[in-house]
Amino acid sequence: MTEDAAGAGAALDGAEAPDTLGHTSVFPPPPSVYRHFTERNLAWLALLQEAKATRAPSDDADATARLRTQTEILAKAVGEGSELVPPDLDLEMELTPPNVAWIEEDGGFQLFGQRWPIPDISPSLSQLGLPDLCGVDTAGSRDYRHALHTLLHTLLQTYWELIGDLLRPVQPYDVWVPAPDSAEAPTQGTWQPSSHIQDRLKHMETTVINFQYLVNQMRPAHTREALRQLLAAQVERRRTAAAQLRAQCGAIRSELEHLTM
Repeated sequence: MTEDAAGAGAALDGAEAPDTLGHTSVFPPPPSVYRHFTERNLAWLALLQEAKATRAPSDDADATARLRTQTEILAKAVGEGSELVPPDLDLEMELTPPNVAWIEEDGGFQLFGQRWPIPDISPSLSQLGLPDLCGVDTAGSRDYRHALHTLLHTLLQTYWELIGDLLRPVQPYDVWVPAPDSAEAPTQGTWQPSSHIQDRLKHMETTVINFQYLVNQMRPAHTREALRQLLAAQVERRRTAAAQLRAQCGAIRSELEHLTM
């Protein structure tokens, strides 16, 4: 491998790879902008903000004009004869946190290649284009436990039927479909592949998605119950510790009384 090819590969691994993996990897790396958060750049940013506090605000929408204005402000702040060279980086654009008000006004934000709305809204089954097997989107209050048991029984029943289909003797999975105008000639028609196995698989997939949707709907109640149990365990631990401290204090008092006698 030549030096140019090695340098190009290193540049790809260092610059383009994190951005590419950020959209494809299950555990994506941090954004490549984190490399700009050095002590030197942060010091330049603090100097820039301090210098701009005494200046009139400028409306530099263009990145080139904004960078030129930043260079002029920093060069004037450090002095004409200084050897410090301002960085060729839009400090305020790259290093300052995003404006939360703008994000809320925009109605969402981008994260790992996906757009997340504000407030976070979970799409319903009808919005996902899936049938609602238990009517969870239409019923105001529903017994989620009973619905989950029903979906589990449906899933097991469909799986059992699918296993039964696969255990049958080998046969062509085709069905005879008569022609529309073949009442007088029943021999006219076509053989078409049966889709009952595909239908069972599709029904199992829909059942699993409904099951997961119900579980996600129950997460707030599960969180509250987990928090209640956590607080109860914490109170019990403190009561036990307090009882042990009282018992230890009582033992110490008894020892002191024996010593004074």
